[in-house]
Amino acid sequence: AVVSTQSTGNRNNALKEALQRELGASVFVMYHEAVLAFSRNQIDSKHFLQISKKYISPMSYSSLMTELVTLLPNIQKQHELYRDLGRPGDILPCCNCNQIMRTSDVKSHTCS
Repeated sequence: AVVSTQSTGNRNNALKEALQRELGASVFVMYHEAVLAFSRNQIDSKHFLQISKKYISPMSYSSLMTELVTLLPNIQKQHELYRDLGRPGDILPCCNCNQIMRTSDVKSHTCS
């Protein structure tokens, strides 16, 4: 399971707000359904990324997607997106627990 901290909650809220600004209210609701469908194995990561590219601007895509990867509560789902995003250099898996994290979080990361 992903190690959760108080900053994770703050980052989740910040990501939600950024997506709402990026997408607008009605598209955000549809996009949130896609996030849930991916989380529930109803769509695969490639389909989810196609949906994401359709709605998220190229300028915001990379930063929003890497943040979403690190905040997903399921490590397997993190790895699916990490792989299909081409293993972005600003996030990486923990060598002990395999959780995907921002490179800036490596020093403060603790495995559960």
